[in-house]
Amino acid sequence: MAAEAPVRLWINAYEAPRVTGYHAHETGQLFALREGLQVIETPSGRWVQPPGWIGWIAPRCAHAAQSFGATAGWHLHIDPSMSAGLPDGPHVFAATPLMQLLVDRLTSLGASSTVFEERRVRLVAVLLDELVASARPSLHLPMPQDKRLAVMATALANDPAMPDTIDQWADRIGMARRTLTRRFIVETGLSFAQWRQQSRLLKAIELLSLGESVTAVALTVGYSSVSAFIETFRRNFGCTPARFFEEGMALPQAKKKPA
Repeated sequence: MAAEAPVRLWINAYEAPRVTGYHAHETGQLFALREGLQVIETPSGRWVQPPGWIGWIAPRCAHAAQSFGATAGWHLHIDPSMSAGLPDGPHVFAATPLMQLLVDRLTSLGASSTVFEERRVRLVAVLLDELVASARPSLHLPMPQDKRLAVMATALANDPAMPDTIDQWADRIGMARRTLTRRFIVETGLSFAQWRQQSRLLKAIELLSLGESVTAVALTVGYSSVSAFIETFRRNFGCTPARFFEEGMALPQAKKKPA
């Protein structure tokens, strides 16, 4: 039996949202969206992937995924030997102009043809080198492993506008405030306030990618002032919410398939 190609590419589109339960691949996986939004989840955190960002799943990393709205994009599996230097878990990279050009050329070669196999491998190698060199932070929300903290974090991640204070949460989950504060930092690397802000910003990206207005998103994720939301967003991502999606990935059109 012939060995599998070191790089295998698929171009896909789905009309309806999809939910994929926990699974793992022996290969590494890169993927990006031209439209829609995807959330990747592991027991240790959540990663939000809007259009214009490239997602990565390391070989044998158990993960689940959920898409929102219609989605279209590409994904490719690469041999584990090619993934040196990339994160051991999921990551979402902001695509630079060079990365976008590499993806354009890669997808133009077609997903199934073996004629361009060697060229495809070379293009992917350059793309991987650019990803390894990228210093941009991932759109990541770390999740605590302590069961009581996980209950709190899951509730806030699903509804970041919840107004409950850290003292109220400490009472609710039966944990001393001091203990909650200390354990939360140890398990997530963020203070409660920092984590809550990150949760709100990632939820905001999710809603913005689905076409919600900046004003509606600001209120939905818990900001009473739209200007405060815009400034916080700009401080964290280097641009305003309105500009965040201006430079999406240039991906080939794909025929829609049913979910």
